Amino acid sequence: MEKRHYLKKIALSTCVYYTAVTFFVLFLFFLINADLSRGVHPVSLILFLPFSLCFATANTYFRHAKQGIFLKVLVHYVLTLGGTWLFLFLPNKADDQPASSAFILFVALSVLYAVIMTVILVIRSRFKRVTREESEYVSVYAKEEK
Repeated sequence: MEKRHYLKKIALSTCVYYTAVTFFVLFLFFLINADLSRGVHPVSLILFLPFSLCFATANTYFRHAKQGIFLKVLVHYVLTLGGTWLFLFLPNKADDQPASSAFILFVALSVLYAVIMTVILVIRSRFKRVTREESEYVSVYAKEEK
């Protein structure tokens, strides 16, 4: 595929992820907060867009890269957790929040990522195995009938 196709796929995915993340965060905010006179800070909503761009880029790379699975997962992990850290956590961090809580959050997100990625990789390998077994075998040594 050409570069324009990848950029179009990333842009479309970014818009979809931005919408989903925004609605999810707003839903959680209204679910958790009893005081509805306050809202989510507009800067936080704007920063969902670069996070969504990082996540869309990571997913497109993971699906279409020709590298090995380890490198694809590593790049996906760095882009996903890096985007979460830079655009969701750091701008919303309280000034008096200790560094240990940030480290615990990073470890918890890493464990959550590992669990989700393990499930995805297991399902993906099973799916590939099933499609490989169902493909029709054509003998290379078959005699041609005349």
